[in-house]
Amino acid sequence: MEKIETTIKDRENQPAPPPTACKRCGASVPPKNVPLLGWRQQDHCGACGDILAEEREKREMEEHRKMTTENFLARSGIMRGILTQMTFENFNSQLAGKAYEIAKEYAESFGRETTSGLMLYGKAGSGKTHLACAITRSIIEQKQIQVRFIRIVDLLAEIRKTFDSNEQYRTENESELIHRYISVPLLVIDDLGAEKTTDWVRQILYQIIDERWIEQKPIIVTSNLNLEELEARFEERIASRVAGMCRLVESRDYDYRIKKTI
Repeated sequence: MEKIETTIKDRENQPAPPPTACKRCGASVPPKNVPLLGWRQQDHCGACGDILAEEREKREMEEHRKMTTENFLARSGIMRGILTQMTFENFNSQLAGKAYEIAKEYAESFGRETTSGLMLYGKAGSGKTHLACAITRSIIEQKQIQVRFIRIVDLLAEIRKTFDSNEQYRTENESELIHRYISVPLLVIDDLGAEKTTDWVRQILYQIIDERWIEQKPIIVTSNLNLEELEARFEERIASRVAGMCRLVESRDYDYRIKKTI
C-alpha cells in the first residue's frame, strides 16, 4: 500500500510535459494532469475535442438508425419479390389521383400518437398494394416506427399453422400470433376480401381489428370491395370498425399494372 502511495505521489510531483499541437487544428494544447495517473499530453484542444465527440455521437446515431431501419424492414413483410420495388418515388402519381396524395400525406404525418388509418379500395390493379407498401417503407425509414404488412390470405395461413397435425386447437400459439398483429404500431392488411369467408375468418378478423380499436392502434386496409360490399361479405361489426378507424380512399378504376408500363 505504501509503495502505491509513493508511486502516485511521484507522478503528481513530476514536471508537466511540453504542450502538443492539436491534431485537428494545430493549436497549442497544454497537458492534462489526470488524478492518480499524472500528466498526460492531449491530442486535441477542447474545441476540437467537442467537435469530434459530437461527430462520433452523430455517426453512432446514424449507425443505430440504419440498423433499426434494416431490422424493421426485414420484419415488415415487404422485403420480398416485387413488393420491395413499391415506393412513393416509383409510383405514377399522374395516374393515382387523390389516392397517392392522401397516402403520402398519411405517411409523412404518421407518428406514435396516430390512431386513425386508411381503407384503400377500388378495382384490382389500381395501385392499392403499391401505396400500402410505400406507406410501410416510408414510415419505417423516416419515422423509425415498426409497421407490419401482410396479405390477408397469408395472415390467415399463419394462424392456421397454429393447429397441430391432429387438428387440435392450440390456444397459446394462436393467441401469441394474434397478439403480434394487435400490438404492432401500424398493421397493414392487404387484399381484404380475397380469402374464403367463414365464421372462423370473421372471428379472427374481428378479434384483431376490435382489439386494435380498443388499444387505439391504426390499421390500413386494401380491398377490391367498398364498405357496403365489405359489410355484406363479413358482417356489420367488422365493416363498422373499419369505417370508424379508417379514412375511406377510393382508387380510380383503371388497371395501374397495365398503364404504368405504357
